[in-house]
Amino acid sequence: MDLPRAVVFDLDDTLLDTTGLESEMLVELCAAARAELGDVELDSLRARYRDGRDDLYGRVLSGELDIAAYRRLHLIAVCEPWGEPSEALQATAVRLRDEQLARSRFVEHAIELLRHLREEGVRTALLTNGPSWMQRRKVELLGLEAELDAIGISEELGASKPDPAAFTATLELLASDPEETVMVGDHLDWDVRGALAAGMRGAVWVAGDEDEREPPAGAMKVARLGEVPAALAALA
Repeated sequence: MDLPRAVVFDLDDTLLDTTGLESEMLVELCAAARAELGDVELDSLRARYRDGRDDLYGRVLSGELDIAAYRRLHLIAVCEPWGEPSEALQATAVRLRDEQLARSRFVEHAIELLRHLREEGVRTALLTNGPSWMQRRKVELLGLEAELDAIGISEELGASKPDPAAFTATLELLASDPEETVMVGDHLDWDVRGALAAGMRGAVWVAGDEDEREPPAGAMKVARLGEVPAALAALA
């Protein structure tokens, strides 16, 4: 099977099971919110937790907010239909998110895919948006430094996806040219369109089962990580 010379992976919800861990955490957060604010419904809380988060997190990536301020504003927005969260509920949410981070685990097939690519002589890297302290902690907990040839974190690079500069800086760390490198990620704009705008050979969008959008030209859509090798071969 022909493969690209190099592959760059996103972290959250591509290699790291962020959504699964978050789903477990939100059960506990909903119980705490219900105890304080009344009839808080789990499905509604989950939807509000997800909706609008990219825009708010973009203010972290731009340097406007730090993680503590982001978490505070995010919880206020999540709880808005039921009331304003108290300081105690804010503290509970911080504790639950820290515990979620400490439980970091791989998406199914992630470690097998990374090791398969290395066995095939493919160079691999990580490109993730976020504060260095937080993303480096995830890298450490997953043992990713031993599995990758380069690690790019937006705060350290001075640019965040989808800025082409973030991709260019990671390719420099990887010592790979854009035309021989493919991006793999779950975010259609940040990972896929960002990689293509940076001139990369192609991108694989790990979209899950429910997203009906179509990828742009130069990208392939898969439901889960186990389908990535075939998509990489097609792009090679």
